[in-house]
Amino acid sequence: GLTVLVLDAGWRGRFLEAPLRRLIANVIGFVADPRLQNTLPPRVVDFGRRALRIVGKIHQPVQAECFAWELAPECFVDDRENPYVNELESQFNWFRAHQIGGRMIIPGHGRQYYRLSGRDFMPDDGLSPSWGLAPGELDHWYSLVERHLGLAGRNEHCPWVPDGQMATILEPSAAEAEVCELTKRRWSQAQPILGHSAPPLSSIDTAASTSRLFCRTGAIVRDVQVDKSGQTTGVSWFDRATGGIRSARAQIVFLCASSLATTRILLSSRSAACPEGIGAASGALGRYLMDHVLLSANGVGGALPGAPVSNEPGRCVYLPRFDQRNDEKGGERGYGVQIYRWSADRGKSHFTAVSFAEMTPRAENRVVLDPHRRDAWGLPVLRIACRHNEAELRLAAQQCAALREVSELLGVRLHRLDNKPAAPGTAIHECGTARMGESPTNSVLDPNNECWDAKRLFVTDAAAFASQGMQNPTLTILALTARACDHAAGVSRRDGIRAA
Repeated sequence: GLTVLVLDAGWRGRFLEAPLRRLIANVIGFVADPRLQNTLPPRVVDFGRRALRIVGKIHQPVQAECFAWELAPECFVDDRENPYVNELESQFNWFRAHQIGGRMIIPGHGRQYYRLSGRDFMPDDGLSPSWGLAPGELDHWYSLVERHLGLAGRNEHCPWVPDGQMATILEPSAAEAEVCELTKRRWSQAQPILGHSAPPLSSIDTAASTSRLFCRTGAIVRDVQVDKSGQTTGVSWFDRATGGIRSARAQIVFLCASSLATTRILLSSRSAACPEGIGAASGALGRYLMDHVLLSANGVGGALPGAPVSNEPGRCVYLPRFDQRNDEKGGERGYGVQIYRWSADRGKSHFTAVSFAEMTPRAENRVVLDPHRRDAWGLPVLRIACRHNEAELRLAAQQCAALREVSELLGVRLHRLDNKPAAPGTAIHECGTARMGESPTNSVLDPNNECWDAKRLFVTDAAAFASQGMQNPTLTILALTARACDHAAGVSRRDGIRAA
């Protein structure tokens, strides 16, 4: 029943505004076409891709480091327009997509949707604070979102990955069954499951069909306005269509621009009551940045059993908490492995394995506003400090060994294996920096995802995470959003709020 304005930073300008970027995007799309792998020598294709990546770094030196960049360069931001600063010894890769649907709709997105377990929300090692959620608090919202997604997978009663609402019950293919059988035979405590996947949710289109949604693209949000009583009153943004600052009044505001972009807005939203930004008085705003510790491997194996296997987006075998595969008592923080195999020519198959380990929330991993740099629209940019600690580096060494063991088990000849973790940010699962919790003294958001310092201002992306878990964060982001929307709608009915 609410009328809603969506502000999205995406902007598709004229060709002449960025001719080199548009030309590179068109050419790289052709060179990266998987069909070329079967028509041209691999070395020729690889040379073309590397050459275009070098040229692409003129405008996108950071974005071109993303594995999915060559599939859709035009979806990623121009780094010269959208700079940020890494502090000394920090090498954070901030991959950004300014478009409706964000990074979710970029080709190559993993499409993995897993619930967090009770252990993920409250690890026993004491390194993460409470989310402020009761046990099972998100179960209803997980189910609601899974039904909307049309999730495909199986309920396999794995203690590390709670069961969900499956619209499509998958049966393992012969190739997937082989992975599961070999894994269980080799490691007594391994519990392989089929991945839980779904195409991106077209929620904006669904909302637009109500005729109550209005969308403004090219809107680079500057800040949120709050009155003297602490009530949210609206937002302001740089408008690319008009070239100036515009504003809109609203009694309810949701920030869901991705963790770091949302926190930049909170840091920039300064007033007499919040001189360092909304939530800064807690000491948590901008701190406790996390991203999964990422290692991966690629190689070539033999022919797969059964019918030829296509590279179906999202389809994989998942090995949760693979660190406990040998009946070892691992720590509270572990890692999982996602395995992808599909058929190639001449009796061979492609192999990719990706391992994500949990990063702990630590105050020294943080973002602040840089006092000297501005972006193309005159807005302050972020200065990022994020590094792995010794425990995470030890875990990464275990991940490397695990990827090697899995490839050997499946008869894969590796042509690439990470022997150290990718720079933070590369997993594209950044979380934290505006966490939820039980008290305004150590968290930015209350248990309903509402800012303690600003009434009716909600943060519903992964900035809200108090800890990370080893699973992909997307399903939890969606569940928190659905729950916060229900709460906000109840507030609006109580207070007679009708429109933005």
